[in-house]
Amino acid sequence: MKNGKYIIIDTVITGYVAIMFDSLIAHSDFLKSFNKDRIISAGFFQVKSAPTDKDPDDILVSCWGKSVTLNLESKTEDEKLLKRVLRKEENIYT
Repeated sequence: MKNGKYIIIDTVITGYVAIMFDSLIAHSDFLKSFNKDRIISAGFFQVKSAPTDKDPDDILVSCWGKSVTLNLESKTEDEKLLKRVLRKEENIYT
């Protein structure tokens, strides 16, 4: 099981992008590298192994909470974005 923090950024070219980072870093400190107007959600995440017969390498990603320093909450759809990054999936919208 792994825990961390994340933000979702709305990029001009690729749309929503998930960025995950160490839970020891404050959201606001990490934000200094990005345009705040582009960050649409932020929170905490956890990754667990969730093997199935169909996919023995499957994972379960849970997102929750909010970034107090950014005043942004996590969203349900964030879990799909983070899983896409962790599984290196091409497109979650198809």
